[in-house]
Amino acid sequence: LTEGNISYVKWDMNRNMTEITDKSKAHKYILGLYKILEILTANFPEVLFESCASGGGRANWGFLRGFDEFWVSDNTDAMQRIYMQYGTSYFFPAIAMASHISAVPNHTVFRTTSLKYRIDVAMSGRLGMEIQPKNMTDEEKALCRKAISEYKEIRPVVQFGDLYRLVSPYDNQGLSSIMYVSEAKDKAVFYWWKLVNFYNVHLPRVKMAGLDENKMYKVKELDVIDNKPLDCEGKSYSGKYLMEHGLEMPYVHEVDWGKKNDWSSRVLYLEAE
Repeated sequence: LTEGNISYVKWDMNRNMTEITDKSKAHKYILGLYKILEILTANFPEVLFESCASGGGRANWGFLRGFDEFWVSDNTDAMQRIYMQYGTSYFFPAIAMASHISAVPNHTVFRTTSLKYRIDVAMSGRLGMEIQPKNMTDEEKALCRKAISEYKEIRPVVQFGDLYRLVSPYDNQGLSSIMYVSEAKDKAVFYWWKLVNFYNVHLPRVKMAGLDENKMYKVKELDVIDNKPLDCEGKSYSGKYLMEHGLEMPYVHEVDWGKKNDWSSRVLYLEAE
């Protein structure tokens, strides 16, 4: 694939690895692959290389010498990706984890999640599109264009900032939350995903982390679909307040009746004043 002056290559090595009959040669195979990557990246520096899904054991630190990213999993279901990307991030940074907005029903688990939910999950990694524009409505295209534009704004923080784990999806608290903070602690991106679907659920308020307690941070919500802004929109809070108290996140989105669903998620961009 080619976009402008940038070419893109996806590399699927699963067949070669599984068909090695002499296991003693597996190490030599990998060393040979590293050598090929060094040659290719030296001769084609404008080409972006992606390694295929980590479920096939094709993601490791050695590959990152040649691959710009790897496909976290062929399972692109947004809810399951929250779990997978949370675990993968213990070993790899967001800049290496290809995380795409995909179509529904999901081709792996056949779950139907909202487009915003899928966007908000994908924006916590290396955002991409895994959905046919010809199958999207004009409204969906507009939301994706807006998300891509906003991701370009926060990309330096997400891909190069420090990751803070606020609530693990494995802790069964009904939600998951992470945030990225820039090295200078002047910018941060906060993610909040609701995981449970039942009436009158009570979720804990999430306290943020990694901020400068003496700085004031202005809040801006991204990927907005609600008819009215969050109570915290455009307001400023001290890093100390955000880390000790956090912000209340609505459990549902305030949208027109025909657009209501229970896949609630939020992405907040914080900038120091």
